[in-house]
Amino acid sequence: MADMTTKIVKTIEHSRQLWTARYSPCGKFLFAAGFDALVHRWDVSTEEPKLLEPLAGHQGWTQRIAFVGENLLTADSWGRLIAWKYAAEKPQPTWNLEQALSGWIRDIAISPDGQTIAVAGNDPTVKLYAIADGKLVNEFGPHPLEVFSVAFHPDGKSLATGDLKGTIRQWDLGTKQVTRQIEAPMLYTLDRIQDSGGARHLRFDTTGKQLLCGGIKAPTGGFAVGAPLLLVIDWDAGKITQELEHEDKNHGFIYDAAYHPTGFVMATTGAMPGTGHLWFWRIGEPKPFYLSKDLPNLRSLSLHPNGTRLAVVSVISPNGNGKPKGDKYVDGTTKIQLLDIA
Repeated sequence: MADMTTKIVKTIEHSRQLWTARYSPCGKFLFAAGFDALVHRWDVSTEEPKLLEPLAGHQGWTQRIAFVGENLLTADSWGRLIAWKYAAEKPQPTWNLEQALSGWIRDIAISPDGQTIAVAGNDPTVKLYAIADGKLVNEFGPHPLEVFSVAFHPDGKSLATGDLKGTIRQWDLGTKQVTRQIEAPMLYTLDRIQDSGGARHLRFDTTGKQLLCGGIKAPTGGFAVGAPLLLVIDWDAGKITQELEHEDKNHGFIYDAAYHPTGFVMATTGAMPGTGHLWFWRIGEPKPFYLSKDLPNLRSLSLHPNGTRLAVVSVISPNGNGKPKGDKYVDGTTKIQLLDIA
């Protein structure tokens, strides 16, 4: 681990729990969303991040955001999907779908040509919408279970979806048929009548030869206690080639993962209060070469276009058991840590 260091250069604090933060493609802005139904934004082009007016329009938890061209796409737990011109001084929705899905939107993905967004969640079908005007252009399903993750293959010919029980399906975009299934049963447990786990995150490398699938290994109970697990899948062969398993069994889910341009994998983990890490791993090696233990309860990560600054969302949630503190419930807060990678 000696060949990698990170340094916290800025900390952005927020009074509510946030789920995800993403740098804009231009690198000037940082957008974040979470449990307060707002999309928060900062100008990070200056020495000190400048808080800008948030974007309002959602009703539920806003857990997924994505960029394509000049557009920002945001999705919430009530099934609403909104498109914005993110660089405007006061962005207004260019289109707004009240029910892009009939339930919770758990993941979104942008097609390689930048024309389409795939929307997945608590709906038996994954739906594709035109980014230009929000019109429905395709549907894929039905799925037998909730869909937690979705990703376009870089060749633009197929779509991958991951469900509650760890089944990854490959859909042909032309025929709308499932061409194969890859099973990852280690990502799911039925424990005391509770469904726990799922294929929570999918990410292709730029070549499309490798797929990352994130989740938790053999989760137990409603709090999903277990070891964070990132599966490396040879896409051509349709086989799991490596299990990147966290050495500590109590750090929960892989919530976010991405390839660094130099080839290693970055991931965030989190579970009960005080758990979770940021780690960097070279695929093929037995252990991560960097593990940060001073950034607990991590949700998302986003690499700045410059390739050296990383934004990670760290949630401070003292009420992990859901019980009131005294006569009231104490809500969680968030720190977005801006790190320089050296």
